[in-house]
Formats: sequence, C-alpha cells, structure tokens
Amino acid sequence: MASLEYVRRDTPIHRLQAITKLILIIASFAVCFFALDFALLSVWILFLIGWWVLGGIEMRRLGIILKVLLGTYIFLIILQGFTYRFGDTELFKLGTLMVGQRNYAAYTLEGLLFGTLVFMRVLAVVFSLPILTMTTPMTKVAATLGKLKVPYQFTLIFVTGIRFVPLVFQSWNNVIQAQKLRARDVEKLPLHKKARVYTSVLTPLLLYLLRLSTTLQTALECRAFGSPATRTYLEEAKLRAGDYIAIVMLIALSTALVALKATGYSSVPYLLR
Repeated sequence: MASLEYVRRDTPIHRLQAITKLILIIASFAVCFFALDFALLSVWILFLIGWWVLGGIEMRRLGIILKVLLGTYIFLIILQGFTYRFGDTELFKLGTLMVGQRNYAAYTLEGLLFGTLVFMRVLAVVFSLPILTMTTPMTKVAATLGKLKVPYQFTLIFVTGIRFVPLVFQSWNNVIQAQKLRARDVEKLPLHKKARVYTSVLTPLLLYLLRLSTTLQTALECRAFGSPATRTYLEEAKLRAGDYIAIVMLIALSTALVALKATGYSSVPYLLR
C-alpha cells in the first residue's frame, strides 16, 4: 500500500491542482459505469497510464496494484463464467445444475469475457486514485475540499483515511517482521496454520492503531477542532493554465467514450445485450 503514498517530485502532474485530479477520478467513475466495453475501457486505462508516466510514478507500483487485485480478477471470472445469464458458448462443465433453462455448472466464454470486462472497470477506477494520492500533498487536497465548501469534518475523515491506509499496512508489515525476528516465519508455515498466526498478529496491530487514534483525538482537541472560527489553509487551491488544459482534455475524452457507448458501439458484439 506504499503505492498510495505521496512522492515529492517536479512533474507536470505534480504541478496540477488537486481539483483537476478529483475531476479525473469522477471521469473515471463515469467511464466505468457508462462505457462498459473492452476497447473503450482500454483507451481510458491507457490514458491513465499516460498520466502515471507524466507523473513519474514507478511502473513497479502498477505491478503491485495488479498483484493485489489478482484475487479479485480470479473471483470475477469464476463467478461470471458460471452465472452470466447470456452465456451460450460452453467451455467446460462440472456437472448439471439446471435452474430454468440455464445450467449453472457450465462455464461459458461469454461469462469469462464479461468477468474480464468488469475487472477492467475496476482498474479504470483504481488506476486513477494513485494519480491523486501520489502526486498531491494532503494539505493541497484539504485546501481544495475547503474551497469546494466541503464540511471540514468530512475533509478530515477523507484526508486521514488516505493517510492512514498505508500506515495500517506498514504497521502490519512491521508486526510480521517482528515475528520473523523471533524465528516465526509466517510465510513458511502450512496454509492451515497461517490463519491462526494471522489472528494472533491482529491483536497487537489493533492495539497499536487504537493508541494512534487516541493520540490523534488528543491532538485535535488541543487544536480546538470543531470550533466555529473561520478556517484558513496553508495551501492555495487556484487553477492555472495547465489545469484548464488537463480538465478540458479529460472531459472531452471521457465524454467521447460515453457517447460512443450510448450510440450502441461494442467491440465484442455478442456481449451487447
């Protein structure tokens, strides 16, 4: 989850304001919901990877995200392969489980393709998130949300959530490393023993996180969080020429992809239902 942490660099993407990257995330949601097609989603994913390259984000982090999502992909293609209601091309079957006219023990090509398509929808959203979190300091994110008149309680929840997700995984890794130093290598244990070990590891992790949350609460109270005073922000959220160009470009592309789908375009015609 270090793939979500801010990396200080001087790139065109780093110089963009947080609101531009928030619009990118919103556009990604629009594309994944309204442009469900292999070719259209592929274009958008390649567009996002282009932002990764311009932002100087290491491609190995892309591999980490794909590795984390591998289980999701396997689950989707298995689920859709057996349950996709428009599946006609049978690849194999595990027996007979008839529900109406559908054999839910038969794995179909259409289900495999549709599961892959749904996974691409997930990628279209997930790939856009690091563009915000890895190229934008949280102070700029907070200033942007403040300018958009978002209640600062929600701003705090959002910023703290993004900041603490990598911290949770880092703490988990620290506990696992501490176990290894005590000659308890979890990775080498048989599968049936790992669950019991991971359960025992959760206890110190939860205690550590509770202590952190208590420290955060104390810090907020010491700074009079929730007082009715007018708030100020360290960072200025002011759009520049590069932001306007980027916003026009991503809105134009996302609108074109959605419009193509709305006209009935499909790169795999027999998936069009």
